[in-house]
Amino acid sequence: MNLFIYIFPTIFTAGNMFCGFWSIVLSVKGEFIKSSWLIILGILFDGLDGVFARAKKIINFLGIELDSLSDFITFCISPIVLLWQLVMYKYGFGGVMLCFLYIFFGAIRLARFNVIFYSKEDKSKPLKYIEGLPTPAAAGVIVSIVLLISLSTKEALTRRHLTLFISFVPVILNFIPAIILLLSILMVTKLRYLKFNNIRLTQKVSFKLFSLILTIILLLFAYPESSIFIIFSIYVLSGLVDYLLKMYKISKTKYKS
Repeated sequence: MNLFIYIFPTIFTAGNMFCGFWSIVLSVKGEFIKSSWLIILGILFDGLDGVFARAKKIINFLGIELDSLSDFITFCISPIVLLWQLVMYKYGFGGVMLCFLYIFFGAIRLARFNVIFYSKEDKSKPLKYIEGLPTPAAAGVIVSIVLLISLSTKEALTRRHLTLFISFVPVILNFIPAIILLLSILMVTKLRYLKFNNIRLTQKVSFKLFSLILTIILLLFAYPESSIFIIFSIYVLSGLVDYLLKMYKISKTKYKS
């Protein structure tokens, strides 16, 4: 087997890994907001390397493994270090074990994805759905909560935000251990989640989908922190809703028969 890497998308993969490392450094220094935005940037880089690889029809096993290692740093270790420095240290050894559970389940999630990919007969055919909550989405939920917390401080009162979500910050803070546990479990479930980096930038889309994308972009510019929280929360819930709808259809079919 030839061991080589492509300049693109490896540059984006390296950018993702660097964002994760730098985020950890900033978390240790107590710069939580900058650390959060670096993870968001890492999510963007992670999406771009997949889009670029599919656009050029690149299948490189070394690149796939490198991408998983980058994801492990940026979306498993980095957000947990951020949360530990911010709030989880208060829970002592229980907090340590809960944070480790997130990291370990994140590693399982990434390893399982690679196993599924290697077992595919047609590796050039992209997956429409993936099993388990993707690690970038789990990290996105964590950093969106941190960004909401940053908006609730006195220094940030003049920044643009949706007041409704800011009022929930004290409640969210009390449920952070439960949120970590939930995200950890969702990563190793078989719930189906849409795989967005299969999208080609040149593909045709309906007017409704274009309008939705445009609305999301405008909201991100208008209320970045609040919008990021909404987007990742909806994505996490989408897997649960899909499962409940599937169970409802199955029970309805059994009832009719």
